Amino acid sequence: MDAYVMTLEDGKDYYIIDTIVINSNKYLIFAKDNNEYAVRKVVMDNGKEAITKLDDNHEYDEVMLEFVAKHKGEFDEKE
Repeated sequence: MDAYVMTLEDGKDYYIIDTIVINSNKYLIFAKDNNEYAVRKVVMDNGKEAITKLDDNHEYDEVMLEFVAKHKGEFDEKE
């Protein structure tokens, strides 16, 4: 698996670790080495994909719940 690194608006580098699609909305899950997570929404801007912040904390919670459900077996193995 290729690791893609992106610098977010906080000036920190994050690894893109997953893509989640919910209700036709595409989200990127980012992580740092210290289990710090960030989620950004992919939107179309003049025919090109752009990354934007989420609308609210509820949207973040919804995406992270889907991420954890998708990777539940992986989390269980580490416990």
